[in-house]
Amino acid sequence: MGKRTLETDHEETPAKGRRFTATSSMGGHRHASSPEAQGVTTIAMASSSSSRPTSSDGSIRSSKALRARRHLYHSSQMVLNSQLVEWARDTLAGRNGPIPNDAFYYNIADNYTFHSKEILRRFNRSYGDVAVFGDGDCGQLGCGEGISSARVPRILVGMRNKNVNMLACGGLHTLALSEEGVVYSWGCNDEGSLGVDAVEDGFMPGRVGGFYASEFGPNGRKKGVVAAAAGDDSAALVPFEQRKEANIVQIAAGETQSLALSTDGDVYMWGAFKDSEGRSFRNMPPQDDSRCPTGRKDMSTLEEDERPEWFQPPRGNQDWPLHVFQIERPAKDISAGGSFNAALLDDDTIVTWGIGTTGEMARGEGMSNLDKKTSMEIIKEKFLKPAPPVWAVPMKRTVLSLSCGGFHLLVVARDADASQNVYSCGLNQYAQLGLGDIENRNVLTKVTFFEERDITTVEGGYQFSCFVDATGKKLYACGRGDYGNLGITLKQPGAGWFEKTPTRVPLVHTIDESTISEEKKKETCIVEADIDEEKQPEIAQISCGSTHVIVRTKGGDVYTWGFGEQGACGQGKDYNDVLRPKKLETKLKNIQGSQYEVKFVSGGGQHSSVVIATGSKGFH
Repeated sequence: MGKRTLETDHEETPAKGRRFTATSSMGGHRHASSPEAQGVTTIAMASSSSSRPTSSDGSIRSSKALRARRHLYHSSQMVLNSQLVEWARDTLAGRNGPIPNDAFYYNIADNYTFHSKEILRRFNRSYGDVAVFGDGDCGQLGCGEGISSARVPRILVGMRNKNVNMLACGGLHTLALSEEGVVYSWGCNDEGSLGVDAVEDGFMPGRVGGFYASEFGPNGRKKGVVAAAAGDDSAALVPFEQRKEANIVQIAAGETQSLALSTDGDVYMWGAFKDSEGRSFRNMPPQDDSRCPTGRKDMSTLEEDERPEWFQPPRGNQDWPLHVFQIERPAKDISAGGSFNAALLDDDTIVTWGIGTTGEMARGEGMSNLDKKTSMEIIKEKFLKPAPPVWAVPMKRTVLSLSCGGFHLLVVARDADASQNVYSCGLNQYAQLGLGDIENRNVLTKVTFFEERDITTVEGGYQFSCFVDATGKKLYACGRGDYGNLGITLKQPGAGWFEKTPTRVPLVHTIDESTISEEKKKETCIVEADIDEEKQPEIAQISCGSTHVIVRTKGGDVYTWGFGEQGACGQGKDYNDVLRPKKLETKLKNIQGSQYEVKFVSGGGQHSSVVIATGSKGFH
């Protein structure tokens, strides 16, 4: 298909192969400290799962479900508000002991914001159909073998009326999540990334099943794992594959691995982590998982050059969802990178795991290199077992958000002094860490550029990064930008061009090109003082693909920029890279005269997908 590969000019760049995207699964969702730690009661979050409508009574059920969700939303918000008021009254009256310092109240505010947004997301969801665009030669568009590309958004017929509210585009595969908590997948399944027996070789969407919780996970012997109430140690275990499947609330996709998060905070993984030599690794299964450890591999038909141990955990592909039981606490956010993952836990700390050899897991100096001589025990304990990262300056922090890039990690955290900062680690050969240099970091290091800039959202691409502040109107980018993915040049930069310092990326901005030389047009052309701040749309969500970016604004518009050859920007027949943010202004293919509002966006290796619903704004 004439794919353009990522040229590299640094010896530490990992093996290329497929191009990757890191999916921001919450789209700018802020996280905060747990209410238990602050003396505020946590309200129980009921599942939003509802029965799937049938063709005969779908509209009636949908209407009832919508009314029920709205009732739950308002009821839950009232409970949360009353709890906060009661806590504040008791604190001011001295019934909760001495009045705490300012940092304590920052955490209370963060906690309230987090749970308020979680209630809104859970009970007042926006959902719709799926539209796809970009390269689909491996099925990642889900439109069937006859459609290998789409240069403008195209309705995915196989996902009509599935009420999708979240998407995650990986290197060569795509995940979708319905409002009922059901996961679907399509695309390349060579490493088990789809979690299913691929429908028509992965060219059509299939439903992912097998989300069974282990008794050894963070929630232990909860109801459903055992036949009685949770905590009854004498109760009999429910046979593994007879347990009720988890309700999924979040998904994430990396290069060849997939992640899902349940309402209980359990994390599930399928697919594989690939090392620099192309070997596949995966998490170890829990002891009570009775499914075949070699997955769908027929061990009786091994090739002459294949060895049985290559398909035994931790080697081989994970063909169905596996409970990552070694995460010791429930999680509330997940992110997938090139060959590693990260999770934000309910105590506002994070863990990382995977095959990360360039510092992206922030394990510090003690992390050994991985090669064919590395023992499986070291791989299981040092790489695949989730563990907290190392910070350059140790202190108690409240992690607010995180994102995995290709081979780097970005984190927003509130420090002990109540300041909010951005931290990064990992591969840095194109200055994607935002630190102003090209030295790798193996510990989370503060990005001093963002001190006092109130960054709340971070998003990692393959070799670049994006950052959005609390207003949603100030977007910054740094790292590699020779495909236009930084959105800050007027002409195509030279191969391997990058920007060391985070630079403003205005969505709406006019530049007088007559004042800039032809050579300078290939470099950063944005002067922050010249940006008309009043014209900047408020960003609701941002997603970085391998070399392109998709932004959804609160006004309902979508902007894209970056690598344009395969159509991942959705800008039509123009095969050139999109060098500056450009509004997506095109009708969806085969939907004549209809207008749609975009509810969610996700960028992948060389493809993109969006959730759309009929509305007054959108593609027009």
